Amino acid sequence: MCADGAPGYRATPWSQHVLVWAVFFLMGSDLFLIPPLLPVMSEQFGTSISATAWVVTTFGLAYASVSPIFGALTTNRRRREVILLGVAVMATGVIVTGLAPSLAVALIGRVIGGLGGALVGPVIWAYLAESAAPHERGRAIARAAAAYAGGQIVGVPLGTVLAAGAGWRWAFVGLAVGFALAGTMIAFRLREPPRPVQRSRKRSAMRASVGLWQMPTFRLILSANSAAQTARLGAYAYAGAIFAEQFGFGTGVLGVVGAVVGLGSFTGSLVAGPVVDWWRAGRRAEPALGMGWAIMLAASLALATAADEWWLALIGFAASAFAGAAFFSTSQVFLTTVTGSRRSAAVAWNNSALYLGTAIGATALGGFGLGSLGFVLTAAAFGLFAASVSGFLALRLRR
Repeated sequence: MCADGAPGYRATPWSQHVLVWAVFFLMGSDLFLIPPLLPVMSEQFGTSISATAWVVTTFGLAYASVSPIFGALTTNRRRREVILLGVAVMATGVIVTGLAPSLAVALIGRVIGGLGGALVGPVIWAYLAESAAPHERGRAIARAAAAYAGGQIVGVPLGTVLAAGAGWRWAFVGLAVGFALAGTMIAFRLREPPRPVQRSRKRSAMRASVGLWQMPTFRLILSANSAAQTARLGAYAYAGAIFAEQFGFGTGVLGVVGAVVGLGSFTGSLVAGPVVDWWRAGRRAEPALGMGWAIMLAASLALATAADEWWLALIGFAASAFAGAAFFSTSQVFLTTVTGSRRSAAVAWNNSALYLGTAIGATALGGFGLGSLGFVLTAAAFGLFAASVSGFLALRLRR
């Protein structure tokens, strides 16, 4: 039994974590591959950029709408079984998107992918928290977030190069193959974490999941995380269009932009891990740390979306990715700590808030012209709201 009451290994099984990191790597590639391909997909489907951006929004809405339900219903299921099912559903969604003859079919593929992500995401986060040694939980979660960002660093450039040479559909074929390989490795090698399995009815699990909303701390964590990811991922959804239309970048070069921004996310995740563990060791409240990340996020997005030089915009997007990833890792560690045995359901709600934020951000920013004052202020305002909620939560915890 761990120090905080959660079961776990005596030492963190990093070799096991690598297996699920591979899934997060592919999920990151899938999510962040879309923005650089928006101009090409828009041209082929004969639709506007804002209409094509719904391939981002539908994934987020599908994920957000069912993640809490899936999280509650799979709480007492074997982690490996749920992960494998989610990987299979995501692979199906990727294939449908890659073969889509129209935007409507592509949207169906993204919905299927969102359902798969809603199955696999919360279970992996719960698995990491359950299997990690208590004093390394921050590192375990942050490294998984870094793997997610790694998909943007490596997967996105490879995908955009493939798209530039053979067509955007082949990028999705590559993702499908990756999911198949990852699922095979997990099926044969992933071990279940030691945890007490409570046999409860589905209705009871749903009540326990919904009951989390009675916790003020839980509500504030989700509000702050949703706002932060609305700012970060909502703005990034239009990064490809910004660099293509305002700075004349081609599809292949946009992959490099995605890699640089992904490096920001990767670094932010890795830096956040030891920082969070150090912060917690000093008995300081994680939301206070999150407030600092959110302020940095808002300032970086203002630079990214208002810059009239490509290199300034790139610095802004990379810095916002760093701050947004660090914020997410910080809030995820705090959430899995305060919710105890209900962490799987709590993470499902938190991931739902993240993807709902992505959908809200893409939709809200789509109402403004790229680089317009409304676009800039809206992106920054969401980041400042996340900072305000985090600050309020930090003060509340000190009482």
